[in-house]
Amino acid sequence: MIEWLEHIDQQLFLFLNGLHSPFFDPIMYYASKFYISLPLYAYIIITLYRTKSIKQATLIFTLMILCVALADIISVAWFKEVFLRYRPSHNLELQPYIHFVKHYKGGTYGFVSSHAANTFAFATFAAFILKNKTITTILFVWAGIVTYSRIYLGVHYPADVTCGALVGAFISIIMVLGCFFKTS
Repeated sequence: MIEWLEHIDQQLFLFLNGLHSPFFDPIMYYASKFYISLPLYAYIIITLYRTKSIKQATLIFTLMILCVALADIISVAWFKEVFLRYRPSHNLELQPYIHFVKHYKGGTYGFVSSHAANTFAFATFAAFILKNKTITTILFVWAGIVTYSRIYLGVHYPADVTCGALVGAFISIIMVLGCFFKTS
């Protein structure tokens, strides 16, 4: 059963990674870079401070950082370092069929994607706190683009990014449910 699931994951990866073009190569390469997300994150933080009291905004901002940090730490310590699943870029059987951008291959292990966990942790937490449909849509579209870019670049399987997104969202939901303050 596991071999069958891995085969499906590899075939889906090869299909999605194969949807590339010279136009999208730099877009997907830079979508994975943290600094590209900074204007969006800054906008969310500014919105937070404009719509909440200073005390609330500071507390929420601190929890947001904690949430993303937990997603990053858990995605590495509880998943990558436990499952030790090679990234597609380190799978010698797949390498000839993978489209790479700027020879980027990422680290050795990829389950789960920290990019997916972090961006979905941020998007989910901000969506619960800000309760704004437009901002929520933008955040989840952006998280989806960042997540897909990891497949596009050849460094994650679809299961890596899907499970990473679920880990990040779950951490945010637990964090929001565990908070005993009113943010509205």
